[in-house]
Amino acid sequence: MLSAQSVSSLSVTIAPHIGVRTIGSKLCLINQRRREIWLCAGISGRIWNSLSAGEAVPAIVESIANRFRVPADKVSRDTLQFVQQLWQRELIEVAGWHRQPEAAEAREAAHNQTGHLYEEALKASVLFRVWLDLLIPCNLRCRHCYLDFSETEVVPLAEVYSRMDQLAEHGCPEIVLTGGEIFLRRDLLDIVAYAQSKGFLFDLYTNGNFIDERKADALARHLVSTVQISVYGTTAAIHESITRKPGTFNKSIRAARLLIERGIPVRLQCHVQQDNFEDAFRFPEFARSLGAEHQFDTKLVPNRDGSKELLRFGVSVGQQAELYRAGLIKRETKFVCTAAASKARINAHGDIYPCELMNTVTLGNLRKESLKEIWASQRRAALRRQILDYKPKRCGGCSHTSDCEPCAAMRGFEQPNHMDAPISESCLLTAASLAAQGRAIPAGVQEFGDDCIAAIQHSDPARALTPLIQIMSARVS
Repeated sequence: MLSAQSVSSLSVTIAPHIGVRTIGSKLCLINQRRREIWLCAGISGRIWNSLSAGEAVPAIVESIANRFRVPADKVSRDTLQFVQQLWQRELIEVAGWHRQPEAAEAREAAHNQTGHLYEEALKASVLFRVWLDLLIPCNLRCRHCYLDFSETEVVPLAEVYSRMDQLAEHGCPEIVLTGGEIFLRRDLLDIVAYAQSKGFLFDLYTNGNFIDERKADALARHLVSTVQISVYGTTAAIHESITRKPGTFNKSIRAARLLIERGIPVRLQCHVQQDNFEDAFRFPEFARSLGAEHQFDTKLVPNRDGSKELLRFGVSVGQQAELYRAGLIKRETKFVCTAAASKARINAHGDIYPCELMNTVTLGNLRKESLKEIWASQRRAALRRQILDYKPKRCGGCSHTSDCEPCAAMRGFEQPNHMDAPISESCLLTAASLAAQGRAIPAGVQEFGDDCIAAIQHSDPARALTPLIQIMSARVS
């Protein structure tokens, strides 16, 4: 262990590719190369700023000791401890210090991996992750997609930069560049370079259809955290029944291979629906065989044009329960809603949605107000309270609210007539979770399905069955 006297000989250099933010009272340091985010408290921000300005460590110690009237020996010890921590996390280089190879399991988990970052961001109402739509157009028309393709907006490059500038100033450390299909933009690599220059950890969300060797080589020159590629099955037939376009499976898989060969992390994003449900159990091994990670999702939200037709593709309660039992999808046992507090989505028109799922209400528009103004507004604070308090009438008579994941988007927040609707996506998820645990499905959900199916079968003219109720009742079984 180095002594406090060693401070006088320290020569410190900030490592390349380090982003800096402030979250609440914490210094937030982003190691883009290692894809790690660290939070530091106390006077760490003052020390970091001084190191970044090129100040010598002894001068920093003297300045802090004089400013706060603390003994220089104590400041030296604290500064040395902080410098060692920064060095171990590969945020700085120190002349004469040499790292030993460290086993991955022995390495300290970063704060974006433990949940600490998200807890602090939520506490401070600072965005920790934002989905940034770069455009609406896409070469595919995936049947479950919520985008309204009657819209054709492509965000001007200057606006994309402005939005990233505002997010960085706000304190946001993570963004997802998404769309539409982002590789339809000829300037995408300029956007990638800018995201890197602003210190973000950033993912790319794509179907991979336009990634060739040249684009893969270009991406490899940047520090992309992950490329998320939408793949809906282990075969072309299954995948293309959802994308509704021949040839897209081979293009997506080729893109994944090209990126993995170049050391770029790839995650295959698979939305499980009724038609690819059986295949989902083969999907993890399929992803591993490519060298990719994978992630499943079953949640559906209405199209932004108001249509709910896509909800009919969702898995049934029984299928969802099987996914839970197999561990392919896990319920969040301690779900905490971060909508309108520390997560958001910015669409191509500049509208800010409270989270990546909720597209029925906006917090404001970046073409009319700045992010700083929107986030400080009473409107945002009021909407946050409404989201947390959202409880449709059906919830009042349900005895399983403690088992329900209180996601306002899945409960139908601000969807027309959903306060009075007898069932929601959230009800189906809760019923499936209970079934997976061997517990009884809530009576309200089962009765709803039986009642609606009976009405459909008997064509009861007295029952005004809406298309939504018909869709949802078919998924209860």
